[in-house]
Amino acid sequence: MDSCRVLTAEELRELPRLAIVFIECLDGEYQAPLPTIFAGMKCYDGTIVDEDGSIFSDFEDDMSRDHFDGSCWRFWSAMPTEEQRKAVPWE
Repeated sequence: MDSCRVLTAEELRELPRLAIVFIECLDGEYQAPLPTIFAGMKCYDGTIVDEDGSIFSDFEDDMSRDHFDGSCWRFWSAMPTEEQRKAVPWE
């Protein structure tokens, strides 16, 4: 991964075991990103586990807005700057 960018579900599935990604959450209630970004690691079973213990396994679902409150996640190839976070729209 040569530049900091948001990864697709397919790219997440293709990551090798022990790859590190950076995970950002959009709070659906406030329609704003949470200030904290967590590091996550790709596990042998294909899931990504973040440093808080959250497990991500259905990447399309994780990146889609929740039907209840509109929350969703995105996964970065490197730690994004504040400018990068603001410049990339949530899909």
